[in-house]
Amino acid sequence: MAPSYILLIEDNPDDLFLASRIIGKACEDQLLTARDGEEADELLKRMEREDTYRQIKLVLLDLKLPKISGLDLLRGIRESARLHELAVAILTSSDNETDQQKCWELGVVDYIYKPMTVDRLKSILARREGAP
Repeated sequence: MAPSYILLIEDNPDDLFLASRIIGKACEDQLLTARDGEEADELLKRMEREDTYRQIKLVLLDLKLPKISGLDLLRGIRESARLHELAVAILTSSDNETDQQKCWELGVVDYIYKPMTVDRLKSILARREGAP
């Protein structure tokens, strides 16, 4: 059986560490990380080419990323013929209502304010298990 992944896109080392610990406690999925929007974009395009993108159970996406913003990365995912169905949850410290509205319009499955908790991640994953 192929492994399943949580893709964490986060540039802050402290938030990356905390979120990776929470993911380790909440699920058995393997963790993939990207530290900026460009690295994430390259990883997703490679997984799309290799047809392994379906193994991504959830993308946790920070909005304030260097090189390519989280919002632009989300738009690119939604515009992709193959990646558009990926489950994306925003993980951010931003309470900007305009950003939040744009994210909901682009079909995010959740909008999480940092810090994330084990229970919140388990809730998102449980909802995804029941999703078609």
